[in-house]
Amino acid sequence: MKVHLNISAQNSADWERVLAKGYDRPAAQPDSRFVDEAMALGELAEPLGFDGVWVPEHFGTPYVMTPNPLQTLTWFAARSERLSLGTIVCVLPWWNPIRLAHQIAYLDILSKGRYETIGIGRGVAKTEFEAVGVPRDESRDRFDECLDILELALTRERFSYEGKIFKIPETSIRPQPFSKDLVDRLYGASATGTSLDRLAARGLKPIFVGNKSLAEAAADVRRVNTARSKAGLAPTQSKNILFMYCTRSEAEAREAVEFVTKANQDVALHYGFHEPENFEGVKGYEDYAAGSGSATSLTKDGKFVGTNKGYDASNLLIGTPETIFERIGEGQKTVSFSEICIAASFGGMPFDAAEKSLRLFAEAVLPAVQAMDAPLHPACMGDAEAATA
Repeated sequence: MKVHLNISAQNSADWERVLAKGYDRPAAQPDSRFVDEAMALGELAEPLGFDGVWVPEHFGTPYVMTPNPLQTLTWFAARSERLSLGTIVCVLPWWNPIRLAHQIAYLDILSKGRYETIGIGRGVAKTEFEAVGVPRDESRDRFDECLDILELALTRERFSYEGKIFKIPETSIRPQPFSKDLVDRLYGASATGTSLDRLAARGLKPIFVGNKSLAEAAADVRRVNTARSKAGLAPTQSKNILFMYCTRSEAEAREAVEFVTKANQDVALHYGFHEPENFEGVKGYEDYAAGSGSATSLTKDGKFVGTNKGYDASNLLIGTPETIFERIGEGQKTVSFSEICIAASFGGMPFDAAEKSLRLFAEAVLPAVQAMDAPLHPACMGDAEAATA
């Protein structure tokens, strides 16, 4: 099984200043420090034996500050010889689809075909949509049309498109990509059942983040494969992002409670889950609005309350090498993931602690996981009868 490393920079300690709108004073630590540290961890991926590096797309807050994942991946393409590359994810509604298709093709050329996981998504955060001037209630239409255009651009030399939002005269992607199977490398990320169904019907394979239990993730894989069967497509496997903190003892592992708590707060604040009204009445985000009653919220004294469970414990790889290896094995048997991506730094984790954990994982866990079989188990195949009903 392939194991990749997630690269992201977060200035988690700066949320207090941002929430207070204290822009008259600088952040206690500059954002550039955390970008440098994230890139330094990424530089360890190849020498430590990881199969690839994956990068998310977020901007405008202290959370996951990677405004262009393809730019970051171009850096790692030049700095490595064998690492595969992945996006988790490019948010299609924020892009001009022609510009994105050109950047995908160009990265494919520069890396000689190593851009293997082209993860795409629809986006959630109100602040990000507003910053780029894209109405959130257009997100589904923009996602669908961008996907249409990507499929045309990456499979045909000449194409045109007439959509509700995008109207593209006959054109070409030049330079043409190095690889001929880029469309087959498309993966879709979704947190809701409605979007999951739509992505599966389009033939996109799933990427999952650890905000659902393994049992829920397995149900989502079955749901995807049921939809794929209905569309005449073969069953598929997911790729999963898992948060990891590897320690010599279980006592040391308890340090991760603080990091996971902060990571959950980062997510709640960036996406606006602490203000449920962010999703009320917004077309395409009805599932988020329906779940607003359990969203994490913020009290006046800055403390988090609510019942949002955040990153599910069953998806957290926290503990000794033995514990982490067992959890990965259990996860594969439950969810049938084909590959995993390790998030090794989150929630304000000090760089030294993240590096120490990463090196221990690479030494004591990584080779055994890479030797692990990653089959699609029958329980995740989907319901063929439901698909034909």
